[in-house]
Amino acid sequence: MKMLVRRAVALIAVAVLALLAVAAGPIAQASAEAPDVYMQNLLHEVGKGNGAALWNALPPSYQKDVNGIISQFSEKMDAEVWNGSFKTLGKLTKVLKDKKEFILGSPFLAAMPPEQLTELKNNWDGMVTSLDTVATSELKTLDGLKKIEIGQFLTATGNKLAGGLIEASVKANPQAAEGINKFRKAKVTLVSEEGDTAVLKMETEGEEPKEEKFTKVEGKWLPAEMVAEWSEGVTKAQEGLKTLEITPEQKAQVMAVTQMADGVLDKLQAAQTQEAFNTELQSIVALFGMFGGAGGGAPPAGLPPAPAPQ
Repeated sequence: MKMLVRRAVALIAVAVLALLAVAAGPIAQASAEAPDVYMQNLLHEVGKGNGAALWNALPPSYQKDVNGIISQFSEKMDAEVWNGSFKTLGKLTKVLKDKKEFILGSPFLAAMPPEQLTELKNNWDGMVTSLDTVATSELKTLDGLKKIEIGQFLTATGNKLAGGLIEASVKANPQAAEGINKFRKAKVTLVSEEGDTAVLKMETEGEEPKEEKFTKVEGKWLPAEMVAEWSEGVTKAQEGLKTLEITPEQKAQVMAVTQMADGVLDKLQAAQTQEAFNTELQSIVALFGMFGGAGGGAPPAGLPPAPAPQ
């Protein structure tokens, strides 16, 4: 059961990240632009948090590949498992938002090193906002995923998500603003161009200049390494999805876990005091014990141990 749950969660995460990973930047024109001008514009759009840019930077055939993988995934995925997972994500987001002070004040976080706790507090609002953006998007139902238009999704949800992440990053770490500005101001220079290949020099303030090979595919300039590995990567993704199958028994197990998680989150949401919240939080440790292996009721790696009962 542990492996099933991890696999289901991993596949869901891959599907979501596959959509968001292509979210970043620019301009649907390409063939009329020199490679350095094209890439300069792309970096500028990415730096602004343009959620549709990298999708627009993909050649039509590559976009078709991505759409095909999403379609294949959505046809293989069980609707109740997908929808139930996003329902739980929505509950989790609400608890993280509404019970922020209780969570940050819980004994579970008291064992964290002070610098890590400070970083967590600084990033909290941005993290929750990003989760909420995903949880309330078209992705929240399998039917929505099947009907999704990626370009439109990234223009709306992608822009909101990217903008929120940039704003949160700057808020949590003022030095991040400097890094983002450097990225926006990165200079791209054409070193050489021959046919559908080019070498560009990328210069970012404070870093050594770097030369990289690019290849033009259907009018779009892409990193040569990406072009060389694209077909193999798509084939591996397609082959991996062929093995995705959730039997009725496995589905019942996964649904039981999400229902348990929903119950815990409902109790956390209902808690009105720090003491009541801490008590309900103990239930999460017990839930993790279901897939904690030899660790039994130990929390996942990276989390402090559960506080001793009072």
